Amino acid sequence: MTEESAQSANTPLCSVIVTTWRRPVLLQETLRSLLRQSYQSVEIIVVCDGEDADVRSIARCFETQSIRWIYHSVNCGLPAARNTGAREATGDIVLFLDDDVVADRELVSVHVQHHLSAGSLRHVAATALFAEERETPVGSIINVRLHEAMKALLRDRSTALGAKGLESIGERFDEIVCFGLNCSIRRKLFLESGGFDEHFRDSDEEMEMGLRLHHSGIEFIFEPRILLTHRNSKDLSVYFRRCWSASGALDSYRVFELRQENAQTSHLASIFTGCFLKRMTSRLLWKISGPSRSLIDSLEQAANRTRSPFLFSVWARVARPIEYLNGAKSSSCTLDQLKQVIQPAKCALMLHSIHEPESESEASYYVSPGRFHRLMRWFDASGRKTARLSEYAKGALDPNHVLLTFDDGYDDLYQKLLPLALEKGYTAVIYLVADRIGSSNMWDQQKGLRARKLLTAEQIREMQKYGFEFGSHTLSHPFLPDLSDAELQREVVDSKHRLEDILGTEVSSFAYPYGGVDRRVRAAVARGGYKLAFTAMPGLNFWNDPLCQRRAEVNEHTTSLDFLCLMRHGQPVVPWISTRFSALETSLPTSGLRRAAGIMHRVSRATYHAFNRTGEKSRTADRD
Repeated sequence: MTEESAQSANTPLCSVIVTTWRRPVLLQETLRSLLRQSYQSVEIIVVCDGEDADVRSIARCFETQSIRWIYHSVNCGLPAARNTGAREATGDIVLFLDDDVVADRELVSVHVQHHLSAGSLRHVAATALFAEERETPVGSIINVRLHEAMKALLRDRSTALGAKGLESIGERFDEIVCFGLNCSIRRKLFLESGGFDEHFRDSDEEMEMGLRLHHSGIEFIFEPRILLTHRNSKDLSVYFRRCWSASGALDSYRVFELRQENAQTSHLASIFTGCFLKRMTSRLLWKISGPSRSLIDSLEQAANRTRSPFLFSVWARVARPIEYLNGAKSSSCTLDQLKQVIQPAKCALMLHSIHEPESESEASYYVSPGRFHRLMRWFDASGRKTARLSEYAKGALDPNHVLLTFDDGYDDLYQKLLPLALEKGYTAVIYLVADRIGSSNMWDQQKGLRARKLLTAEQIREMQKYGFEFGSHTLSHPFLPDLSDAELQREVVDSKHRLEDILGTEVSSFAYPYGGVDRRVRAAVARGGYKLAFTAMPGLNFWNDPLCQRRAEVNEHTTSLDFLCLMRHGQPVVPWISTRFSALETSLPTSGLRRAAGIMHRVSRATYHAFNRTGEKSRTADRD
């Protein structure tokens, strides 16, 4: 590499794309802040989305500056303007801004540094939040409260985006991940992704783009510092009501046209999913969403006139779902159509070894042969059947079908599971540690546990003949978040190739050792070519991330009642009850009811912990 190319690699050109239309005063402030950036290798591209004489006048004022001006002949929408800017950019990195922001002089430098720090093995998008300021007075009580809610939302998103480990992925992240304002990515990756979907010109273009990038294996890196100020001049009531309505229509488009069944579009399924109270409320609002717009108007007027926090609370609770559902209905979406696409939640069970545990540690993930047979009798009696991986992946799974998974590949599966499977017609997915096939469980022995034999290649091939399926559990069973980028890629990719050589078929599923997954690990698994990946998080799966699937764990402590609850709700009995009360605590309409649910929630948790302590003492006494 020459000195010049090395310098270019260390200081890549960043194309800052600013989209604008009919906000000339704010645009000038945005451009002045960009011209003061400490990072020098910057290209500023302004895309004017429609004919705008004021912007052409501003362009003449900035004609001595290194700014490129691009004009759309008609207004095409924000997604189209951003795509135009990215196509015309020459920088290796593109950073997207709007025309109503003011940038800190370190903004571009920080974005570029994130991409340089990621290295060549990681495909990343840098995302950051911004300070929210009003360009015009807030005015009415509704707008005051909405402005406060926006600030609270930004704080909440900062916490979610900055989370580590298991907390950094899953449904909560999927719901809030976005790519647009104050986000950057390598230009090549952006163009390969297809850019922003220009159908989303009214709302949600950043949410749709963010989740699409995330699912494709782009890792999101969050910058916690506030280096951008958003100068908001919108009437927030009008703005939010328009966005809520547009989201309803766009979610209908995403589900029925794009087949995007995910955490963001799952709001559309609330009529048929979730707790009883949520379902009933959603169905009622669906029926009255059209006429009830006048109710929203009346509540808003009353709240603004009286400045009553209570009336605002009522308005906020009904306005969003009514506008959202009205938007969905405006797209010709019907309840019958929704019912057809909404499949039951899917259950996956996680087991390890069918073997008599000799310690409390082993009992936490072993299940004795006697208990396993008793549980499987309950499995049969309840009408359950085992599912194949292909059926599970497609989503069209009969509610009585359960995916049975076993991690690590202990040889007792050949001795104890295979005969039962042949007798009962069961099938299962076994996740193998590719470098330890035919050897022993070194990861357990390193923690002081006993040595156990693992399946051999011959046993694996024989089980494959009888319908068993296999996935990757890495090469050596490490805790993946602790690995370097090169080690992570080897564990994820090489294990897939090793198993495909043994099995003679594609390996499309993965299980994270110890449930260890964060955004970087998940991104590596996505780029490794896996279609499904399983965590150790409890619960069922409904329109959630294919690479963060939940599993209900079965071990020596699982009772028959717990087992039935696991298959139905994804959790043992008491934790499931506790979860229901926790949901009520946040969703009930009055503070008194929420307090009552909170008391029941705490009582159920205390009961669960007391039950666990009693059970542990009993098991200890039995062993003694």
